[in-house]
Amino acid sequence: MKLSSKVFAVLFNLDGVLTDSEPLTLAPARLEAFPGAVELVRACKGAGLKVAVVSGGERVRTEATLRKIGLPPEQWDAIVTVEDAPQKTAAPDLFLLSAKKMGVSPEQCVVIEGSIDGVQGAKAAGMRCVAVARDFPEEQFRGADLVRRKIFDVSLSDLVAAGAQPSRDLDASQSADRPGSGAVREGSARGGPWGAWATAGLAMVIGLAFVVAQNVAGMVFGFVLMANGGGEILTDAKGFGANGLFVAVTTCGAAPVGIGATCFFAWLRRGISISEYLRFKAVPARELFRCCLALMAFAVLSDGLTALLGRPLVPDVVVESYRTAGFPPLLWLAVVVLAPLNEEIFFRGFLFAGFSRSRVGGWGAILLTSLLWAVIHVQYDWYDAGSIFAAGLLLGYVRRKTNSIIPTIAMHALMNLVATVQVTALIRNESGAN
Repeated sequence: MKLSSKVFAVLFNLDGVLTDSEPLTLAPARLEAFPGAVELVRACKGAGLKVAVVSGGERVRTEATLRKIGLPPEQWDAIVTVEDAPQKTAAPDLFLLSAKKMGVSPEQCVVIEGSIDGVQGAKAAGMRCVAVARDFPEEQFRGADLVRRKIFDVSLSDLVAAGAQPSRDLDASQSADRPGSGAVREGSARGGPWGAWATAGLAMVIGLAFVVAQNVAGMVFGFVLMANGGGEILTDAKGFGANGLFVAVTTCGAAPVGIGATCFFAWLRRGISISEYLRFKAVPARELFRCCLALMAFAVLSDGLTALLGRPLVPDVVVESYRTAGFPPLLWLAVVVLAPLNEEIFFRGFLFAGFSRSRVGGWGAILLTSLLWAVIHVQYDWYDAGSIFAAGLLLGYVRRKTNSIIPTIAMHALMNLVATVQVTALIRNESGAN
């Protein structure tokens, strides 16, 4: 189906998309909207789109449910229930009536459906359809233009990408995981991220900006050091690179530049906001907690393997940097806050979005970003770099699963915090023994 050049309205199915009220009584106390549902409706309204809710239930029950989940009837441009139109299985009646009430044509509408019959009805009405495969296998939604696992995964750009060819993909980062599927990868519609080659080129520019900022901060640090009589450290390149105060100063100076450059190139891409591009997408607290638990489990396994191999839990270069930190809070800021922010925005945000569009797909993006992330840590030996690569695989998987970098930022910060606690305890134990 060829779509119109612009989308004016979004139709939300109530049961199975916004909430799950069918098995429950009228407006039960524990009824709530699915994560991301309220935010998506508000985003649509904020973008100037009309919104309608379509329900197979009675109007009284529908309106009570909407009030309970924080989307009261007055927020909608149209509410259509089974009482408003005769409805047969997979019939387009409710969708066509919704479009009529909002004063738009069917081809200017996008329907978000959670049932197989609903998808068939939306397509019969001549509307684009985004399916939420919450209760059914994804393979059963072949008729939908786009499939997401949860309403939480649906973005505004998914809905306004009018003119895109129909896609049967499950997720932007999963599109290339099915060779020959003919699915449209992330960003192939108007308003998506840069392509893979453009991403690679812009990444080099961002990296160059970061290195320049790092060198400038390092030069300033060197001049201040010489002015205060500490110039002897400058003659030892290896020691200078492991100096904790130097690491803190250069990271604090370069990380904001890296973050700014990454956000700038994401902003340059028309039709998609920085937050959608880089996937600054809030996740439920329970899911964030599970991600952090997974990180802690990974840390325990990694430390156990390291101990079995007779290697130090904390690399010598890290221990040395903490011994020479000078002002520890500055190093903590650099390691626990700025480094995770900069690296996750760049690797799991910018690079992941671009690489997902290529033939490597989502899994390939996980592999590539993990490899590149490990490569930049030149201060570590092969084993520690391998550990970073393994951690990158975990972070990449979480990025793909949650469609957000908020969990990966939290996990990265937690990982660095654990390392900070370990090295602090190690240094104190050594001091106490002496």
